[in-house]
Amino acid sequence: MIYKTITNYKEASKDFLENEKQFHLGVIPTEQSNPLTKNMSYIIAENTAEGIKTILSADVNIPSVTKNAFKTPEFKGFVDDIYKAIINKKKILFSSVGASGRMALQLDATWRKFWTDLCLKLPVRRSQFIEISEITDSLMTGGDRALVRAVENFEDYMTFGRQQVVEAGVGPGDVVVGLAECGLSASINGSVLEAIERGCTTYYLFCNPEEILCKHLDRVRVVFERKDIIKIPLYVGNMAVAGSTRMQVTTVELLAAGAAMEVACWRWLKENLSEKELEAVGATALELGEYSDEFQKLLDKLSAGAALKGLASAVDLETETYNQNGLVTYATPEYFIDIMTDTTERQPTFTLPPFRKFNDKVSPISWAYIKNPLYPNEVAWQHVFRRPIRGLDWTVEDYIRMKAAQDIVNKPPKVGTTEVTDYVIGNEDDPSRYSRKPSRLICIDVNGSANQKAVQWFKENATKFSEGVAIRLGNIPSKKIAEHEIHIPVELPNTLMDLLPHLMVKLTFNLLSTATMAKMGRVWGNWMVQVLPTNKKLIDRSTRIISFVSGLPYEKANEEFFYSFYNRKPEDEYRESYVIETLKRLGFEQKDRIE
Repeated sequence: MIYKTITNYKEASKDFLENEKQFHLGVIPTEQSNPLTKNMSYIIAENTAEGIKTILSADVNIPSVTKNAFKTPEFKGFVDDIYKAIINKKKILFSSVGASGRMALQLDATWRKFWTDLCLKLPVRRSQFIEISEITDSLMTGGDRALVRAVENFEDYMTFGRQQVVEAGVGPGDVVVGLAECGLSASINGSVLEAIERGCTTYYLFCNPEEILCKHLDRVRVVFERKDIIKIPLYVGNMAVAGSTRMQVTTVELLAAGAAMEVACWRWLKENLSEKELEAVGATALELGEYSDEFQKLLDKLSAGAALKGLASAVDLETETYNQNGLVTYATPEYFIDIMTDTTERQPTFTLPPFRKFNDKVSPISWAYIKNPLYPNEVAWQHVFRRPIRGLDWTVEDYIRMKAAQDIVNKPPKVGTTEVTDYVIGNEDDPSRYSRKPSRLICIDVNGSANQKAVQWFKENATKFSEGVAIRLGNIPSKKIAEHEIHIPVELPNTLMDLLPHLMVKLTFNLLSTATMAKMGRVWGNWMVQVLPTNKKLIDRSTRIISFVSGLPYEKANEEFFYSFYNRKPEDEYRESYVIETLKRLGFEQKDRIE
């Protein structure tokens, strides 16, 4: 827990107010309320479909922002450098933290999957494609374990980000891509500074206005003052849920970086494959501007007709399940990391129990979980990262050298390589997932990806649950795979790395989780009142929400937050958020629409 070394709530508040001003982020647009979604929770309580359309309205600027970014010399250079890395067999390393860190892992895995799958179509070129598949790499602050559970406070150390880049072994000619919301996370900044000092071509994709960041955040100035770090601004406005960067920030990052990867790959393929081989590839890349246009079409399709009806049905089903204290388990052989990312991020966003290890019979059970029906756990994890699992196997001496806080030195967090596989995501039986009723096993079928073996596993295991349901997205085959099916039909162009289907899955699950939580009252207007403060940035966000709702000055709201924080029993950590507890104690309820 944060502030372990301070025993008094007044002293903790005093310390935060006086010494942590870098985390007072009310001036940052992505931390502010979005006027388009300000009454989201009230709208969705009355009409699920209208609430979903309200959430989607926050994506309105993504097509125009990306289209403008694609025209810049910096972005064209980004595509060129990815292409040159393929030719010269240099590394492309994605680096970030939190939601953007999970996006870094996904970009890496998507690249690797494309090239290894291509081996099956063009087996003579197998050794060449395998070599290209290995040029990407990824690091997330906290290591790969952070994909399944947030790691407290690691983002506050520039030394940690530097060390991870050192361990990645990049050097001259390699490309390092930092993905940032506002640049507050010191670990990302440390990683790009280390990269540029090691001779890498270094890009920094960020999602807030540069002038505001430089004016208010000392941490980001160390990046922006460097002329040799190439900046690509992708500010698309405020988030659908205030401060929830797992929404629009990571969507625009996926669209921009994914488009660059596809275009660079297509350029190489056209220059190196014969006409018949290109035909066998079975897909192409779009022109850069067309990616923005197709994303707009995707938004339009999800906002109307049968797709919107299907989304609303999925939200209502999940809401009903949780309102009855039930559990949801997703089963999918494809787009696994996309769905896992959303499922993981629900915990800190909405104060839900995180994933628990397979042999843990004591911790609360996570409301939602995900399993691969095709493979046992050890193999299933190979299909997530498509590279060896990379934890942080740092010693006490390492933490001392990197100037970590004393509580980290005294008790290093469990983020080593062996930690990841303790979370069983394979096709092994897990009785905890149907230990409460209702329990729903949900087969996720994207463009017909649920093959015969996956469907067979689903049908055999659904009998242990209260119900088996299929949620089917994209191009939906006519043959049924479950008695209860929810269809979200969307026609999408076929491109090299399936970028548009990845975006469809991301938007769908962000909508599913956010809309469900809003219908359950875990969002107030568009404020994440059920936020779990796992870092100082989230302490600030909790304070600002208390201040906004109650009308108290920021300083008083912070003291009230810490009062709740210090008086919570450990066993009640996931009971409800400190924000809600504080507001209730002060006499405020979620009832009035926001004018």
